[in-house]
Amino acid sequence: MKSVTELIKDLKKEDSNVRRFAAETLGTVGDEKAVAALIPVLKDNNRFVRQEAVVALGNIGGTNIVEPLTQALKDEHNEFVKESIKKALEKLQSKGKSE
Repeated sequence: MKSVTELIKDLKKEDSNVRRFAAETLGTVGDEKAVAALIPVLKDNNRFVRQEAVVALGNIGGTNIVEPLTQALKDEHNEFVKESIKKALEKLQSKGKSE
């Protein structure tokens, strides 16, 4: 498997499938180092890449993710991505309550 550093670099590749896979894998790994790299991906031109970034951020968690996700929800036009953002925000809220 690629390192977190390599996956973060993959988020900037031209191929949207590579970016999507990198976001998905970073979410699975759950390393907080990926958060700063995933936030700009919320504005990717490919909705599947954006959606994976949202899911990844929701999986990684942390209070610093709430504002970028809230802003992404306001800016997002795709309904599927909006639903993913809402689910990620709910997940973050429930994590915050259980801590």
